[in-house]
Order: sequence, then C-alpha cells, then structure tokens
Amino acid sequence: MSVLRNVPILRKLLEIVYAMLLVVILSVLVGLILAFPVMWLWNFIFGSLYKINVFQAWALNVLAGILFGQKNSNK
Repeated sequence: MSVLRNVPILRKLLEIVYAMLLVVILSVLVGLILAFPVMWLWNFIFGSLYKINVFQAWALNVLAGILFGQKNSNK
C-alpha cells in the first residue's frame, strides 16, 4: 500500500471505488429487507395460487419502481 501513498490520484480513485461499493452493498441489503413485507403480503393474498420467495419479491419491488416511479416535472 505504500504505492498508494505516493500516487494521490490512485489513492483518491481507490477511495471512490470503496465508497461506491459500500453504497451498492447497502442498497442491496436495504432492498432485500424491504422485499420481505412484499413477499409476506403476496403469499398471504395469493398463497393458494402461487407463492414467491424473497428474491422474487425483490424483483417485484424493482419492477414496480421502474413502472410507477416518481416522474420529475418542472412546472
């Protein structure tokens, strides 16, 4: 790691990569935690027809976010 101390641009780039990795990991964890209520609600309502697991509920959250996400309009 002594090379990083001698090259400030490389050190700054590594810090940015670590920060981005932390944001991605935290986003995945929060997304998975928020998928549990969707899974429980789906399985409660449609459990007799089709049960989903937590990853399918996570994908359903992502799809709903894409389809019904916020629209920014400057009026």
